[in-house]
Amino acid sequence: MIEATELISVLASPDGTRLRLRIRDQDGRTVSFTLPACWLSSMLNALPRSSGADRVHPLDSWNMDRSGQDLVLTLRTADGQEVSFAMKPWQVEGMATIATYGGSGRTLGTTIH
Repeated sequence: MIEATELISVLASPDGTRLRLRIRDQDGRTVSFTLPACWLSSMLNALPRSSGADRVHPLDSWNMDRSGQDLVLTLRTADGQEVSFAMKPWQVEGMATIATYGGSGRTLGTTIH
């Protein structure tokens, strides 16, 4: 078993199908290994996700494009994280109404999705 203490580098293979990781182990040795790039999503999904106020990130920029009948809203943080959502026009209208008038017209304790 390798106990990694430092990530030295991550390189993608020329065809993008594999990731080469160089790490430093608990004994100070440099170790290299490769993994299929398609495993990255599975590894990230295995991490616990916390919720609550400690996970609120300031919005740096956003853009909206059309994709067929949907709108695609992309939100970005200053540190380069981004997430995109496919939305219906009525959902965007609801968000604009709340931003403009400060309320959803719903009772407290409910969430608008």
